[in-house]
This record gives sequence, structure tokens and C-alpha cells, in this order.
Amino acid sequence: MPKFKLLILDAGVVIKLFELGIWNQLLCQCDVHLSKIVAEQEADFHSPTDVKPHGEPINLKQDIENDRCTVFECGLSQIQSFRSGFDTNYASDLDPGEAESLTWLFSQTEDFLICSGDAIVYRVLSVKGRCEQGISLQEILDKIGLTKSLPWQYTKEFREQKSSQGSKDLIQGRGIHKS
Repeated sequence: MPKFKLLILDAGVVIKLFELGIWNQLLCQCDVHLSKIVAEQEADFHSPTDVKPHGEPINLKQDIENDRCTVFECGLSQIQSFRSGFDTNYASDLDPGEAESLTWLFSQTEDFLICSGDAIVYRVLSVKGRCEQGISLQEILDKIGLTKSLPWQYTKEFREQKSSQGSKDLIQGRGIHKS
């Protein structure tokens, strides 16, 4: 079976995949891309005992070195420029990993998909007219045959609701920075 292509995950999704014990299965079936901030700071920062036995930190180094996932990086000025396109409410809700992931997504010519458990990601996609590039963890797992019961923020319904909210924000003049 060909790999599910061009998928960008945020830290919350990576952590949830480790909690579920299916990170390695997902890597075998998906072409995963992570921002440098997510890979080296945000995902690694979390090390609850329920993620790995004995509270070991999540370490993506081997997966990166073995080309099981790809890491990308955006410059600070590129991220700042991306953030400046949004009003204060939107810009302040973006954490560094999300900002880097979305900056990179919007600079690509290929149709990457981004998966998050945070509403702001789907709202940003909608106000920028790219909601079709959002995908929930539930949708990914369903597509690759790893269906699991997930918390609300990882469901298709959550993604759809937050995408709809972003569309409403755009219509009402919110989200995008007014120059």
C-alpha cells in the first residue's frame, strides 16, 4: 500500500500518537513532516509517564536520522511575516510550532495536509481559503486502518467546526490583519 503522502503534524498530535502506542505504525504508512520547533522542542518537551514506560522523553532523533520523518525549518523573519498577516487574536493563538508549520505549508507548491488538535490551525486555514488542507487525526487513522477512540479535539467534527468558525470570522472581518 502506498504511503499517505505529505502530512504535517503538530506536537499535540505527535504526543497523542505516542500515548496511543501507534507512532511507529503511522510512520510506516504516512509520509510525515515535522517543523524543527515541533521535532526538537515541543514534542521532546513532553515526557509524561503514560507516554512511554518509566517516563522516558519522546525522542524523534532516530526517526529523523533514519528518514522515517522529514524535518523542515522556516526562518524567524519568514514566520514573523506570516504571523503579521493575522489580527492580534489569531496571531497570539498560534504557538511557535504551529506558526512554523503553517508558514511552511503556505510556502509550498505541493498540497500538504496539516493535522492538529488546536482550533487555531483550522481557523487559519479557513480564513486563508485553504481549509481543504486540514485533516483530523481521526481522519488519518481511519484512512490507514488504525481507527481509535479519540478526544474531541482530534475528531473530524472538531476540525469541521473550527474550519466553519474560521470561515465565519473571515466573513465578519476577523482573523486577517487589516492593512
